[in-house]
Amino acid sequence: MNISAITRAGAAGMIVSGAALGYSYVAHPHHMTPETIAAPFWIVIHALFALSLALGLLGTTALYGISAARAGGRGLAGYILLFFGMQLIFGLNYYEVLIAPFLAANYSQVIMEHGAGDAMGPVAVFFPLAGALTVAGYALLGWGWMRGEVIPRPVALALIVSSLAFGIGLSPLGGLMTARVTAAAFGASLVAVGIAAWRRPFASVAIA
Repeated sequence: MNISAITRAGAAGMIVSGAALGYSYVAHPHHMTPETIAAPFWIVIHALFALSLALGLLGTTALYGISAARAGGRGLAGYILLFFGMQLIFGLNYYEVLIAPFLAANYSQVIMEHGAGDAMGPVAVFFPLAGALTVAGYALLGWGWMRGEVIPRPVALALIVSSLAFGIGLSPLGGLMTARVTAAAFGASLVAVGIAAWRRPFASVAIA
């Protein structure tokens, strides 16, 4: 594969990832009762989350790998942070798609006591940490891409600002509506990165 093909493959992954992420957060059920978690819609929403994570990480890896020299140390630090953050989030998504619905249907008391899993034991620590690593990573990567002139400055700024805003939305300072709005904005910024990369394949930045 040539650089143009790799860039467009990564760009496509970012576009689908951002769209799936934004929709999933906006449509995510608010009341996480056993009945809600056992329903097909719950599985669909979290399968979309998993798709967003998988394609987002693949797309980001493709685009970062090509532009690593221009992204510099900030880009490298950002990529490392988001890589581990998204791996941790995917682990919880695996549980939410394949395990939580089974527990909700057959052992509802577990769900009533511990919720969907994000507050279950050590997960209560590692899930927020995973979110923080991911949004901080994308903010740093966006900064590296902006300094290296890899993607247009407005797109890079949108990625940086929306990443940090999403982090606030996911924190105790945020709330349900804040999390949904900032998630939609973050998803839109990933789509914008994908569109920018699709329009301008990275051949010119890969050898810098």
